[in-house]
Amino acid sequence: VKLVVSVKGTDGKHRPKPKPAVDVKSVAACQVAVSFNYFGGEEGKWTEPKTVFDFDRRVPAGPYRVEFSAAECAAHVKCARSGKASNDFREIGDETVLMDMAKSLEGARGIPEREEAALRLRFRVLQRTTRDDEENGRWIRIGDDMSPLTMEHSQKDEGESGRDHLVACESAVMEISLSPVGLITTALTTNGETIVQATKSARNSKLLKYAGIFGSLLFVGGFLVKSFVEERVFERDTQRVLAYYKHVAPNSFHDGDERHARYMVWKYKGKKDALWRRLEAKYGFPVKHAWEWDDDEEGEREAKGGEEEEETEDLDGSDGSGEL
Repeated sequence: VKLVVSVKGTDGKHRPKPKPAVDVKSVAACQVAVSFNYFGGEEGKWTEPKTVFDFDRRVPAGPYRVEFSAAECAAHVKCARSGKASNDFREIGDETVLMDMAKSLEGARGIPEREEAALRLRFRVLQRTTRDDEENGRWIRIGDDMSPLTMEHSQKDEGESGRDHLVACESAVMEISLSPVGLITTALTTNGETIVQATKSARNSKLLKYAGIFGSLLFVGGFLVKSFVEERVFERDTQRVLAYYKHVAPNSFHDGDERHARYMVWKYKGKKDALWRRLEAKYGFPVKHAWEWDDDEEGEREAKGGEEEEETEDLDGSDGSGEL
């Protein structure tokens, strides 16, 4: 069945155009949920099913991402052993305590607990086909229970079976999709790192991070120290040139000319010895530091004062007794 409508064209004229009278969309005829078990699949320990695709959901739907973490699994187990239900945090809407506990289990100290929790984690997909099942809570399990945080060891011998050669993964991501015909598909993605390997990688990343920060601080700090030292040396040499002109060529054109002194120090940067030799050759006096000129003047004054005391004589011939 088609409906004819009037559509305005680019030239401003209205023209008839047919379009479907009814637009049919495919929707889901079932309800899909997931459930977790942190105790190796023990009955009575499964969490309440969490709906991911509800009835009348437009299909295709998904993918719906479910992230698994060994630290979070260990936190759930620890909460359950301490008397708190794992899903209590979801019910009260506060996952801060759970996330803080999971963070505390990260690192090398929490490896045994994370490995145990990852190996015991089970995951299942559930389905409802009729709305009447919502009243009695009936769910149908789809496929076998899955262990998303486990994988077989790469060095497992041929013909061996069982769970003795399974290793625990640090994290994984599962994507759940629903096709237009009601087919449920799952795809598990993991980087293949074991918990020990993931811990080493995180530790190396942290070390590289701190090493980069330390190197940056050293570079910036070294640059600042270098600039500070160069500025101090520049000011010291400038005062040295000013003191030289003051004592060797007083009242000359360059005496007290700080701009000329700074220019000379800048011009002979990296070759100060050539500047000192040039000044010594021109004026015939060695170039001293500013404080050395002050010490020489003080020594000359002391020597001159001592000579005056020696030249002082008792002209009246008095012996100090007060008699004439």
